[in-house]
Amino acid sequence: MTAHLGDILVYTLLGFSVLYPLFLWFTPRHKIDSGFYNFNLGLSGTIGGMALILSWATEMDQMFIFGIAGWLGLHLLVTYLYWNNEKISNAVISFVSFIGSLVFILFARSMFPDSNPYLIAFTGYVSQSILAGVMFAMILGHWYLNVIQLPIVLLRKTSNALALLLAVRLIWNLTQLQSLTIIDQYGQTLSTFQYMITLEGFFLGVALFFGLIVPLVLHYFIWNTLKLHATQSATGLLYISVLVIMIGDLCYKYVLFQDGLLL
Repeated sequence: MTAHLGDILVYTLLGFSVLYPLFLWFTPRHKIDSGFYNFNLGLSGTIGGMALILSWATEMDQMFIFGIAGWLGLHLLVTYLYWNNEKISNAVISFVSFIGSLVFILFARSMFPDSNPYLIAFTGYVSQSILAGVMFAMILGHWYLNVIQLPIVLLRKTSNALALLLAVRLIWNLTQLQSLTIIDQYGQTLSTFQYMITLEGFFLGVALFFGLIVPLVLHYFIWNTLKLHATQSATGLLYISVLVIMIGDLCYKYVLFQDGLLL
């Protein structure tokens, strides 16, 4: 894993930071305070800054460094203009995220030049949206501790969007697991199920368990606790979901960079 650590970190940090602001559509400015926007835009900018520093430190292609810097500059400008502003346009924020997502996909395609570019874009967006979505939902759930009258529908819609993304990944993974094959170090062709019971395939099993199965089970309980308006309990479950998804996401990235498995 250490051989691809730099690429995995840039891929994860960049994808997270460019897609994270899109979830602000679930929390319209007129239904939540400006501090929530300040915090989340600042978080996205901070993570994006880490991606920029790491890409520069690992001496990646200057085209990607300039691309990340350009997106980050626009994001920080929007953050500055909207800081404590009553009139915030999610369309403007999303436009900046769209530019960043193009940089992210170009970076991902450079990492896997032999793979289908459409599948690279699809899996990249889904995987990073899940990571960004669970973090956003957890932070939003925590916000209910500060704002008592915050409508619960905001957290419910965000959680449902996360569940939809997990369902998309589930369908995609089931499809891919039936068709993909891996050539092991001895030159033998293995199915993904055969590969998972080998020592090298251990990370694939961990990815599926922590990155998909456990979050889906947790979301069932999150959905039920939100039906009872138990936002604190739902937030606690989201904290756990953040942890398991991060573990699963790291393993997903490992099998992606090590074996080229687009899951």
